[in-house]
Amino acid sequence: MITLNKNFISGFFERNLFERLIVYIFLSELAVKLIFELALGQWSFKQSQNTQWIFYGFLAADYLISVRKVMNIRFTLNPMSAVAFLFVVMIAHGTLVGVLNHNPPFVIFNDFIPPLMIVLNILRMQSTYENNKPIDVRFLLAFCTAVALSTTLIGFLCMQIGLPSEPSVGRGQIFFPLVLSTLFVMRPFPRWIAFSLPLIFLLTATELNRTSISFLIIVIGGYSSLQIVRNPAKGVLLIVMLCIVISLAVAFMPKDSGTYRRISGLSEIDLSERTGSIGERQAEWDAIKAKLADKGKTAEWTGLGFGGLYNVRFTHQYNTNYGHAHYIWAWFNMRFGKIGYIYMALMMSALVYNTARGLFMGSDLGLFVSFLNLIGLIYCMTHVNSLFLLSGLNFLHLASTGQKLKPALPGYNR
Repeated sequence: MITLNKNFISGFFERNLFERLIVYIFLSELAVKLIFELALGQWSFKQSQNTQWIFYGFLAADYLISVRKVMNIRFTLNPMSAVAFLFVVMIAHGTLVGVLNHNPPFVIFNDFIPPLMIVLNILRMQSTYENNKPIDVRFLLAFCTAVALSTTLIGFLCMQIGLPSEPSVGRGQIFFPLVLSTLFVMRPFPRWIAFSLPLIFLLTATELNRTSISFLIIVIGGYSSLQIVRNPAKGVLLIVMLCIVISLAVAFMPKDSGTYRRISGLSEIDLSERTGSIGERQAEWDAIKAKLADKGKTAEWTGLGFGGLYNVRFTHQYNTNYGHAHYIWAWFNMRFGKIGYIYMALMMSALVYNTARGLFMGSDLGLFVSFLNLIGLIYCMTHVNSLFLLSGLNFLHLASTGQKLKPALPGYNR
């Protein structure tokens, strides 16, 4: 038994870092569901910090076990290396300004860790050692689906026994791109996963966020449009079927569900208001600009730095010492001032680059990374922290993988 466990562990650490990162992220989500929501009965929407620190625990263990490989990293020069350098500059800028502004040390540390992990993971993923190991997308699909099914059923069980939880797929910004990319290219598609997905989506459909909805519409709409060009009859039939399915889903969806409120609320958005989820994001942006203006010209150019805090009024409360921002332009302006817009433009350019590169590669991995970057771009407009919590997965240098390429879409030839 001990030998078997050792072989399992050693076999796991022989997998590509890209795979291990995704495993750690999903295991963190599963641990939070089991420990904090099911066992302790805590609110599901308050678990982001717990999930984040459990993930960092897994990652720290990985770095300790792989310390020799980490100390001997040899990496290539490519566009994603430039992204790592960009994050190094951002870390230096944010830390220096945060220290000079006497921001709270723990808050500085909390802002410092995510970009540091992104830098290290980008460099490790493109290292010579990792380049020699292909990425097993089929394994990722099976593992993530198993965890998503588990977290969905645990959340459903919690709801049935009166606990403040809900069914969820774990990390949607990974799961949805993974499922869609493999549905397009993986043949044969695993049957047990094909049977599991309808149950997962049936139980989680009432709590989809706007980003996931937008991503699904863009990808499925793009695929349908492509089918119209190649086979008009098939493409039109597909769009008609999608419209019927979506209409039925909205018609039968509970009116008090999160998904229904988010969809119906789109027609009522008023950017001049400062209430509701969209209005509160606008309120963050107003409060950040006011804080920087109050601190003077230097702060307007260099920002509040890591650990920077401000006060903002939301619909039902007034938050003091608040350090969060949903919109990417608000977050970069808060941390780095007007200079932050340069960082933001460069980072978003890298996301666009990897989105296009993944599509042109035409492999299951290429599509997966492309969709990761696409949903990352959408999160820039809605909740930028969700992009950072991917811990650099978006910035995998695709040319460095040993993955064999497959046709990305029916009729697609590279």
